[in-house]
Amino acid sequence: MTLLRTLSYAALLAFTGLATASCVSEPDYSETPEIAFKKIVVNRIIRPTGAFDTVAVTVSFKDGDGDLGLNNDEISFPYSQIDQNGQPNKYYNNYFFTPQVRNSDNTYTDLPLGNFNYNSRYPRLEPESQGSRKAPLKGELTFGQNFFQGSFAPGAVVRFKVQIVDRALHESNEIVTDPITIR
Repeated sequence: MTLLRTLSYAALLAFTGLATASCVSEPDYSETPEIAFKKIVVNRIIRPTGAFDTVAVTVSFKDGDGDLGLNNDEISFPYSQIDQNGQPNKYYNNYFFTPQVRNSDNTYTDLPLGNFNYNSRYPRLEPESQGSRKAPLKGELTFGQNFFQGSFAPGAVVRFKVQIVDRALHESNEIVTDPITIR
């Protein structure tokens, strides 16, 4: 009798667990990625060859269909370095990182970089087991960048604009980091 009662409770517990799990639905995120600023970390590195600052920016992200990131071999259109008009292709990168310097009137201006930029790529983020199935994706992404001595004037106050793009070329909102002071 005790064995039967124990088995009945175990079956009831298993059924309750399955019923509860079936009620949990996937989150309803937009197919356009959304990011939010989490933190910025700055470290000064001094080496015999010179000094530089490492800046690491962490953003949280949400994407409804989970199509975030690019593999290194994804270099065909629309992710090629040159677009179909022979111009540099914005979507070769999927992480856009723009330094801004504070002016004397406390406004910020994009750092003039000419043909150079700090944009980059981040790798595919969906789990391998997902395959081609679309599923919501949420997490954090940290991007690090080195700034060598002379990139900014000592004492300059700098912040960064960040935006990401997914494989369907949906552009996220643009966030701005907290400002940092260059040593």
